[in-house]
Amino acid sequence: MHDADPDEAARRVDEYSDLYAEVHAGPPYSWGPEYADLFRRRFETQRQQEGFALVEARTAGTLIGMGYGVGLVPTTPWWQNLLGPLPPDVTEERPGRTWAMAELMVTEHWRRLHLAEAIHDRLLDGRPEERATITVLPAAAAAQAAVLKWGWQKLGQKRNPLPGAPVFDVLVKALGR
Repeated sequence: MHDADPDEAARRVDEYSDLYAEVHAGPPYSWGPEYADLFRRRFETQRQQEGFALVEARTAGTLIGMGYGVGLVPTTPWWQNLLGPLPPDVTEERPGRTWAMAELMVTEHWRRLHLAEAIHDRLLDGRPEERATITVLPAAAAAQAAVLKWGWQKLGQKRNPLPGAPVFDVLVKALGR
């Protein structure tokens, strides 16, 4: 495993986008190339944000998994578009409160070997924030089981404001400080 800084990540965005497209092409996602394009645009912004951290896994030089996230700022849109209300003490952000895991992906051949867990743990280890947050598609049974096993707790659901966007579960995890 390797930690990539924002500049290194920018040079590897094509690989990351290809991994995203591969991982999300099949069920339960079945997302087309337009989602990989959206990933690229989002990634370009996120890699420049405060708290950006990325861990990649490779074998023989080939990217087989990655995860990354960013710190949330007080003006974050993360807590918008919730399908039900959450108390303000949950959704209020302040500097250093929450780190959002934006993606955690492993190619199909390398799943069920604890690689996602290793990437997850490396990303969260030593984070200075109070908590982390992640969204998971409810139909992604393996991902749902994994995050619950790793100590995440479901808070609610949200739908991104894109036409036809799916509903995601929103989860949080307290971080050891």
